[in-house]
Amino acid sequence: MRAITPRSLRLAAAAALLAGLAAAQEPPSVETILDNVTQAARDLQDASFLLTGRVIDADGTEFALEIEVQVIPGQDLASAYIIQPDALADNQIVLDGASVYSYSFLTNQVTIFDADDPDALGGILPTGQDGATANLSLDLGQILEGYDAELVGVEDGPDGPVYRLAFANRDREAMILDVDAWVLAADWLPRRLVFKEEDGRVVAELNAEQLVVNQGLDPAEVRALPEDAEVIDNRSD
Repeated sequence: MRAITPRSLRLAAAAALLAGLAAAQEPPSVETILDNVTQAARDLQDASFLLTGRVIDADGTEFALEIEVQVIPGQDLASAYIIQPDALADNQIVLDGASVYSYSFLTNQVTIFDADDPDALGGILPTGQDGATANLSLDLGQILEGYDAELVGVEDGPDGPVYRLAFANRDREAMILDVDAWVLAADWLPRRLVFKEEDGRVVAELNAEQLVVNQGLDPAEVRALPEDAEVIDNRSD
């Protein structure tokens, strides 16, 4: 039997350490990532963030997005104050349960829509699989129900690892066929979504910046719209 030397012990220890590091760096499965995202979204009491990015029309016209968003998931409540695009600056949208309240600054009117009305968000954001409100959720399973997901990469971000997921719509005749999503491992909340049509044409890029969670948002303030605005009710009921 060969004698165990100090050098062989060091080599064995180094090999064990490297094996342990490799195991520790192994990314979680896409199922685990999505479960963690869903749980993080369920645990969320409220959140505010600056939604930035861009939307590209079918003719290639592109406009920037900058929208202040507040969300209280437990009450199915969210609000959006539009800074950009310039043509819609100072408009507001409140998503409150089954209704969407859209305020126009130019006309000083609030139009009320059903939440699943494709006109509810005014074409600013791509509508979700289950209605207009889905895109302000932070639960990727809700936003992208009906899509198959895979983990396609891990990136190093300033706040730690970021997992990049690719979603493919099972309905290949749908408008939004593919979505890329970036999830921060530190809190399991998505930070970026890219929506694509046929042939990979990007129709929207959305980024959640300056995210603050569980700050005790007041529902009355989230619902607040100008009190002197004319109200137009376009709901089906």
